[in-house]
Amino acid sequence: MRRILTAGLILAATGAAMGAQTSGFAFLRIPTGARAVAMSGAFTAVVGDALALHYNPAALSTTSGKTIITTYTSYFIDMHAGYLGWSSHRRNDAIGVAINYFYGGTFLRTTMENPTGTGEEFTSHNMAVSGTWSRPISEKLRVGATGRLIYSEIDTYNAHGLAFDLGALWQPGVQGFTAGAAIRNAGVQTKAFYQENDPMPTEFALGAGQTLLDGDLLIAADATLPMSGKFNAALGLEYNLIDMFAIRTGVSLNALETADEAGGTFLDGMSFGMGFRRNNLGADYAWKPAADLGNAHRISLQYHF
Repeated sequence: MRRILTAGLILAATGAAMGAQTSGFAFLRIPTGARAVAMSGAFTAVVGDALALHYNPAALSTTSGKTIITTYTSYFIDMHAGYLGWSSHRRNDAIGVAINYFYGGTFLRTTMENPTGTGEEFTSHNMAVSGTWSRPISEKLRVGATGRLIYSEIDTYNAHGLAFDLGALWQPGVQGFTAGAAIRNAGVQTKAFYQENDPMPTEFALGAGQTLLDGDLLIAADATLPMSGKFNAALGLEYNLIDMFAIRTGVSLNALETADEAGGTFLDGMSFGMGFRRNNLGADYAWKPAADLGNAHRISLQYHF
């Protein structure tokens, strides 16, 4: 009989990387988008970016035109992830769709008779497909919602679920200031891996953002409370050196705690990145060190049309 506990190693590795306890579909908590990751995920109140598809559906209506965004992540060990999103405006509404993919790596199969491994390997695959709607309901307040279908597979076991996000964005009229709130991944696991359903990776997020220096400096802060996991706070900075080029950094409590437990330094609790914009094309890069877990690299492309 295969040890079902082996499958839990995949979720444990994902949870360790996030600095939080594990839950079902834990890959949904992993930040996506190089710009957001470079700012340690402090993105709930950031406006004008199609990454709102992932962080706060209400902010999607602050974008303009149509946007295609894609991200590739080279994650810890042999894990990797991909993200593809599209957004558009229709009158006052903004709509979008996205696919989030996470490959959990290759694992050695074990049995009761061969606890050190049979020589065979198995893998883990995870995917979520989502649709988002957003619109302003007043001059200062925007709302949005996302529906999500989720599928996970570990060896011959699989699970699926339904989830939704709700978001609000407040722009009070103070120059450069925004505030946001979001409920992410609330829902239900409609099929369990084995016998019992796992808790959903639901989290509540509050964020604020402020631009300074004629918009060249962005300061963003988030506070996140998962239903299953640890409270997290993050601070992100972005500075436009020139019109086409920006540098970014961020730090979070969970990343600092994970770095400390892994014997790392303060640097391992931070993230770094840069972005380039030229006409309708944008390219972003993020680097996230994590002590003995290794380094995670992300590359994102956005095209506006």
